[in-house]
Amino acid sequence: MKQILFVVLAALLLSGTRAVASDTIKCFEIAWAHPENGGLGLNRGQAVALCNGATDAVQVIVCYALAWAHPSNGGLGLTAGQAVELCTRAVDAIEVAQCYAKAWEHPNNGGLGLTAGQAVDLCKSTALN
Repeated sequence: MKQILFVVLAALLLSGTRAVASDTIKCFEIAWAHPENGGLGLNRGQAVALCNGATDAVQVIVCYALAWAHPSNGGLGLTAGQAVELCTRAVDAIEVAQCYAKAWEHPNNGGLGLTAGQAVDLCKSTALN
């Protein structure tokens, strides 16, 4: 939980600074950086896939942090690959996470009952602008 909070706080702090780099570059730098340095610790391929076309680095990073975190830490518990697929080009991290949660939840609990992969496929479109 501390790591997720640190990554989210780092992303929020970066959003308030005037940066020379584009959001795509800022996103990659955070995604690829080691967690001890405020990053997600993704490998280069994952960081490139996650940040490709990012127009809001903060939302992409926050979305990934929420998607990848374990449910006991307030996350969705997705694999790294699913989290990358779900959050690429996210413009509203909370909306994407809520879409996934509703899609994956069992119908008896008000959800759609989709598999994790189907829920990612359904909700990743909400991440595209």
